[in-house]
Amino acid sequence: MARPALREAQVHATLYLISQSYVSGRNLSGVMAGLCAATDGPASAVRLERDGAGLWRALTQWIADGATEITLRPVGLPFSDSLMAWLPGAAGDWLARPENIGVQVWLAQDAAQASTVLSAIAQAPVTRTPIPPKPFGSLGKGWDAPPAHRHHVLVCTGPRCHLRDAPDLLGLLKAEITHLSLGDDCLVTATGCLFPCNAGPVVVVYPRGQWFQLPDAMAVRRFADVVLRQNRPLPEFQTFKTGSPYEPA
Repeated sequence: MARPALREAQVHATLYLISQSYVSGRNLSGVMAGLCAATDGPASAVRLERDGAGLWRALTQWIADGATEITLRPVGLPFSDSLMAWLPGAAGDWLARPENIGVQVWLAQDAAQASTVLSAIAQAPVTRTPIPPKPFGSLGKGWDAPPAHRHHVLVCTGPRCHLRDAPDLLGLLKAEITHLSLGDDCLVTATGCLFPCNAGPVVVVYPRGQWFQLPDAMAVRRFADVVLRQNRPLPEFQTFKTGSPYEPA
């Protein structure tokens, strides 16, 4: 989401944190643009899950643009209590870096449960479309069996992995698979939290049962080439193996 340039007297910025597991890109862009346009002062918006710039990248960009005080505005309907409890630590981790000394970050409460917001939704004019009966309408073409594949690749797109997701993990991995002509070999599935979040960004490959931490674009490219194309181990990025004993959750 584009942000206006900060003037010398404007050091405060607003960063909207949108949490939504399933959303179309067009609708998301519309919400982001609408929020920023309605904000007094400079503002930008990111999605906490899946793709685009994550929280840390967005904060770093605001500092590069000259902001010294940033207010985080959670946006969800409603926003997850678990995410709200996690956000101060996630932002505090970024603040603890030496290059961010002197920056102030504030966390606003979730405004989605405010009576004015709920009333606006309930009272908004709507257009209704009639739905006719449709036997087996919930079933989709090609949904009866998994497609042929050699590797089932699970990619965590949850907010805790996406926070550390410098290369936009899912998008880059799909691009690399296409570049290497591995589309017919790989069934890529975007997931929510795979655990363990501290070892993210997490990718798991079956039937090998190998877990990987892919922190940057170089790691993603190595993973696609070595593990998926050559079908060889990649110990420098492998973290766990399914079935091995680890600490209890």
